[in-house]
Formats: sequence, C-alpha cells, structure tokens
Amino acid sequence: MNKSTPHKLGSDAELAAAAYLKQKGLRILEKNYRIRQGEIDIIAQDKDQLVFVEVKSSSNSNGWYPGERIDSRKRKHIQITASQYISEHEIPAGGIRFDAILMTTTVYKEWKIEHIVDAFRVE
Repeated sequence: MNKSTPHKLGSDAELAAAAYLKQKGLRILEKNYRIRQGEIDIIAQDKDQLVFVEVKSSSNSNGWYPGERIDSRKRKHIQITASQYISEHEIPAGGIRFDAILMTTTVYKEWKIEHIVDAFRVE
C-alpha cells in the first residue's frame, strides 16, 4: 500500500473495506455512488438489508481517529444520497442500515479494520 497521498490512502481503504465486506458475506452493489449532494462509499446487500457504508481512513502517524470525521453534516449528506439511491432503484422502505468502516494503517502497512454495524441513524 502506497500512502503517497490522502486520496490514494482513501482509495486503498475503500478497496480493502469492500474486500472485507465480501469476506463477511455481503454482496457489493455499488462503489462510490455520487449525486450532487453527496457520495456513499459502498452500498451492499446483507441478507434482507440494504447497507450504506461510509469508509474513513487514517495512518497511525497522523494521530486522529477516523470516525471523528463522520459528523452530523456528513450523516445528513449520506441520508440524502441514500434516499436518492432508494428512489432511483425503487427499493421498498425499511430494511436499511448505515455502517461505518474505520481503517487505520499500521507501521507494517497493514489495515486495522473497525466495522461498526448500524453506526448511526438518520431521521
């Protein structure tokens, strides 16, 4: 893994997160779903639930926790984007959740993965 830029770190984290979710039995439906109001990193199917996943990453050297960046403003953008996805794909209401995958690189350039199932609720 090359940590040359924050964008590269984020892209690598999203690829690793998708692989992790597949290993856990989730089916990846979309990656980097974007509309004008926001983006959802990964949309997956977990049995009968549609899962919207926010991936945040950091290196051990920068000293902050990746989950700190999922604030109320970010959650609102995820909600708007998820609503648009549900509408576009005519998905019935209910059976959705919002997960967070927090990725930190170790000194050995491996990922430490923290998967928070049902990380937040939206109104």
